Amino acid sequence: MSLRVLDLVRRPPVTVGVGVSVRDVVRVMYENSIGSIVIVDDVGRPIGIFTERDLLRLVAQGASLDSPVDTVMSRDLVVVKGVEGVVRAAMLMSEHRIRHLPVVDDEGKLVGVISVRDVVDALRGILAVRAAEGELSLFTA
Repeated sequence: MSLRVLDLVRRPPVTVGVGVSVRDVVRVMYENSIGSIVIVDDVGRPIGIFTERDLLRLVAQGASLDSPVDTVMSRDLVVVKGVEGVVRAAMLMSEHRIRHLPVVDDEGKLVGVISVRDVVDALRGILAVRAAEGELSLFTA
């Protein structure tokens, strides 16, 4: 059973462009019940991400929520192609200690975002299937 990262994308990505205030970005995140938002360029390629962790950092530092998000976003963006396997996504998230991973197509355009919860749920499903098929007997002995 081979599961691609694209199979985990549940809805179109919620994005903003450069120049949008942190306050407006947080409002969009709240309205969409999401923990991160990807900042994209004019053609839809991700250039940064703003997460709940970034918001905590800004509040702790006393920074203005009226700052443009592109001045405070995380720029060292880790992305994964939709055709990659779920295990690859899990490895990237673990290695970089991130909870949200933008998914891009072959042209580098954003097609979605997956969370660590999406990956864990997918891996749990794969393990359940393998266990039912008897492939995990060494883990149950």
